[in-house]
Amino acid sequence: MANISFNPALMTGAQESFLVDTQGYIQGITLQDPTSRMHLESGKVASSVSQPVWGGLGIAINTADAAVDDNRTGSSIALASTTQINGFTVFDQAINMVQTPGNTVPTSVAGMSVAYYRFGSKARVPLPIASGTLSNFESVNAATTLYWDTANLCLTTTSSTTTVELPSSVSLFSINAANSKTVSYNSSSGAVSWLIGQPCAVIVL
Repeated sequence: MANISFNPALMTGAQESFLVDTQGYIQGITLQDPTSRMHLESGKVASSVSQPVWGGLGIAINTADAAVDDNRTGSSIALASTTQINGFTVFDQAINMVQTPGNTVPTSVAGMSVAYYRFGSKARVPLPIASGTLSNFESVNAATTLYWDTANLCLTTTSSTTTVELPSSVSLFSINAANSKTVSYNSSSGAVSWLIGQPCAVIVL
């Protein structure tokens, strides 16, 4: 009877496999924990939203599109305005989002559903920060007032005519200076793509 030459390979775990560490964040993909993940919600992108929607966008949660006995679940989700912001969209469990040729980022459009977390959920959401403001984020404490820029779709530490103030319960959790992925939107062509090597801040909703 023939024998097979067999020499088992030594199996070991990769060095530092269990470190709680990361080389960066991805906009709109939350840092999961057992508490906040139970607060994930889904709603329908409002008919008034003309641009694509992706994870890591400030939103206004409304019922304006919801007719009586509409037979659907979830609220109507519009983009945040300078007078209203209720939470942020995420990519978590966003199996219905579509990725089309020319777009590297999964998106939803009006009439499709989108996942989101409300303020108070304690979800930790990575968001892009305003260009040139990294030093501002690095020099503030967790309780500093933060703003969402509704025009440039990013987080900032200063108020302007295009920003809306986030609730005082929202806190700054962590910052990654140059290894994160954020979303770039070209409003002229409609292209939605990833930018690699960007600064990103994680906030606790």
